[in-house]
Amino acid sequence: MAFSKLFVLSLLASVCGLATAVPHGGKPQAPPHSPGHGSPRPPKPPVTNPPVPGHRATTTLYDGRVPLDFTLAELDSYSTSLFGAEYVLGAGQKWSEVVVFPSVTPSLFDGTKYKPLEVTINDKSIFAPGGNPQNGFRRSELMPISNNGTDVTVQGTTTFHFSIKPDTARALNSSHQYELAFIETNDYSSHVWTLKTGTPFNQASGAISKTLRLEGSNANGATAKTLYSVQWDTGSWHNFAITTDWVNNKISAYYSSGNSPLKSVVSSQTNDATGKGVAHLGVLKLPTASTDPVNNGFQSKNLNEGVIYGGIFVESGDVTLDNSRRYH
Repeated sequence: MAFSKLFVLSLLASVCGLATAVPHGGKPQAPPHSPGHGSPRPPKPPVTNPPVPGHRATTTLYDGRVPLDFTLAELDSYSTSLFGAEYVLGAGQKWSEVVVFPSVTPSLFDGTKYKPLEVTINDKSIFAPGGNPQNGFRRSELMPISNNGTDVTVQGTTTFHFSIKPDTARALNSSHQYELAFIETNDYSSHVWTLKTGTPFNQASGAISKTLRLEGSNANGATAKTLYSVQWDTGSWHNFAITTDWVNNKISAYYSSGNSPLKSVVSSQTNDATGKGVAHLGVLKLPTASTDPVNNGFQSKNLNEGVIYGGIFVESGDVTLDNSRRYH
């Protein structure tokens, strides 16, 4: 995929919280599943849970929860992976070299059938779209394999579920800004929402550096609004469910820690979702001391950082609040 000079220049603002919208350029079209890449793992069909009185049924549109028997090698093939097999990670890297399966308690929605995975970054985590290395960033981001930017997960009203947990053995450097989950619009120009942690780009460290911050859209040059923030407790799972009304441009969100049921933390409010887009889950680390975070700045050497993910799925209908499929 070719990337223009305009594309590279426009990349600055979305990641930095500046007024101009910035794409990350991490959403090239995935090739179709093809034979000859290992034994295909059958895709999980949509699952509809029957409604209870006064509520709508829920339908799982995409299930990215990792089965217990899933292997790292399966991440490297479009015929077996739950995510895009080639994007977004360092040039020449494989997902089987970047992801690990940590020995931790399953997340809220993993239950007894699924296991967490950890996305890591290292010195080689330099993405090079179109052969142009992004030397300022270090990044490894999983993208749901069926989420092509116009698929069912970005139609009507849908809810994106995921849980995250720090790895103290691969701790992040809170003097940097990180983006741990986001939906990037189809034209790469902005984000529908973003979950960040660490010190905001080119700002001084402070109490905010140890928080998780859910921000809204930065479409059309808007400064993204912080919708919700919480201390990033290193001992707990942090569970999020982010609901987007793609028709009426609304957002709401739910949160809990540990195994507690999700609770509403962001009531429905206006949020530009007209660009639709693709979800990214992983570690995007911005540099410090940078005039152009895509292409320059300070990154420490011998990097070994990671974030643990679990309970990844997208649904429509009433929001699932805990693993018993309880409704509001």
